[in-house]
Amino acid sequence: MDPLTAAVIVLGLLVALMFAAGAGLYRRVRELELATYHGVGLRLGAGQEEQAKSSLATTDGTTLVVKINRQCPVCEDLLLAIGKLAPGLPADHSFTVVSDDPGFDRNLPETVRVIKDPAVWRSITVPYTPALLVVGPDGLVVFTTPVGSGEALGELVERAVARRKESLT
Repeated sequence: MDPLTAAVIVLGLLVALMFAAGAGLYRRVRELELATYHGVGLRLGAGQEEQAKSSLATTDGTTLVVKINRQCPVCEDLLLAIGKLAPGLPADHSFTVVSDDPGFDRNLPETVRVIKDPAVWRSITVPYTPALLVVGPDGLVVFTTPVGSGEALGELVERAVARRKESLT
């Protein structure tokens, strides 16, 4: 075989592999992007699991729902951050922690609602854990995101409080 022909074939194969890898990466990025926005616009309290979901939304203001599970390696850090952030929240904001562990017994401030019902945990259909859902007073989920650390949770809570203040003025 001619060396030029062999080089063209090898380069063609490399270009095809790079194209396939790029297409796979693009597909994965789109899946992650869709997963991040999953749940936005969902009205809690509507549908089959109405009772479970309606327990998440409060009519007093914005509810910051944190979905955790018993096998989560960063959830302990999130719970510490919630303990620090909860006392400083404005009166129209509140935390709700939703756990799939019926034996959940972490020490959190009294202002933090804790829901230990696996049915409620399953009703939050975001495909990642831990997750933060910002729920408006009307029960509408306005924002969802995965939360990877207590520091990230603090930044997200600051943004949610600032957005609420901007919308009221």
